[in-house]
Amino acid sequence: MRPPIPASFIYLNNAAESWPKAPGVAEAVLRAIEEPPSSFGRSVDGSPDRAGDCRKRIADLLAVPDSARIVLTTGATHGLNLAIQGLGLRDEALVITTVTEHNSVLRPLFLLERSGRARLIIIGLDASGSLDCTQFERALGERPRLVAVSHASNVTGRVNPIENWLPMAKQAGAMTLLDASQTVGHISVHPRKIGADMVVFPGHKGLHGPAGTGALYVAPQIELQQLLVGGTGRHSQSRWHPAEMPERLEAGTPNSPGVAGLAAALAWHANHGGEFRQNARCASRRLREGLRSISKVQLLDDRSGVDYLNAVSFQVHGWDVEETGFALRESFGIVCRSGLHCAPLIHQAMGCLDQGTVRLSVSGFNTEPEIESAITALARLAKAR
Repeated sequence: MRPPIPASFIYLNNAAESWPKAPGVAEAVLRAIEEPPSSFGRSVDGSPDRAGDCRKRIADLLAVPDSARIVLTTGATHGLNLAIQGLGLRDEALVITTVTEHNSVLRPLFLLERSGRARLIIIGLDASGSLDCTQFERALGERPRLVAVSHASNVTGRVNPIENWLPMAKQAGAMTLLDASQTVGHISVHPRKIGADMVVFPGHKGLHGPAGTGALYVAPQIELQQLLVGGTGRHSQSRWHPAEMPERLEAGTPNSPGVAGLAAALAWHANHGGEFRQNARCASRRLREGLRSISKVQLLDDRSGVDYLNAVSFQVHGWDVEETGFALRESFGIVCRSGLHCAPLIHQAMGCLDQGTVRLSVSGFNTEPEIESAITALARLAKAR
């Protein structure tokens, strides 16, 4: 099931970018490079419609009926900017978001706030470490235009209660945007079922596709303003970029090799995703359990009865987080990530904004011996001081 991996290191940084890629991805990318170019249905030479195939696979994954509502992007940051800035918010329109957000959500919102186009309410954590539902319900009473929330924290792995929050937001008259960067490929994300008007995710995380790929789903009732216009290969005589989806939000030369690789990753997940997700869950539970047993390791956000995905954040008593990450890499060959993980507000809420955390994040490709090696390595570091 797993492609060969060098014995010299253990990769536990999958919340940043997955590795290894899904079987068939590299071959699909190479074929797309070696074959004569074909661009998103613009060619009449019978070349494969890679974009159409990829959109159809994404629509199937999200259980949405119309693949034309799938916009292919360069990643979640691109998709989130298309969504947030494309709504045309103005006059301090109220937006609700949360402390669990990545900067790819926060910075576009802060930009709107600075220009006077939006006013933000940022939902914090309650005493249990969950997003504060009472604060959220109170904020909904102010009639927000948009609710933007991450499906799961990229720092702690905690899954947010979006199945309750998004329907409540829509009932209050808000549009809903779900950042599913950490969940697509790990759990089901069905926009129509959960009440998400827009869903954004990258191809290079849970799907184990190429970097520089991703998607934005836009519900039929949402019409986003065009931020990028230019060549599309259709309606070239017009002064105006096509208004129809998905061309409405796509412009320029497509990333055909990346799209081919993402389609291959989606095809692999359609056949092997269940086993893959179960392996990731087991690895994540064992890692969290093992780190919890080390007395000098402090897990950030570790509570019973909470649904966590593949990421676990911690600090080691006596060690700076950057120093911990360096020691894991240089002494034990473990690739992880340390710092603020592009999500400063959750660190502030947890009281670790000064240095952040060490984060280990698994995938379904990680083996049991690799997880045990990581636990042993942290135990040795903790014992050293």
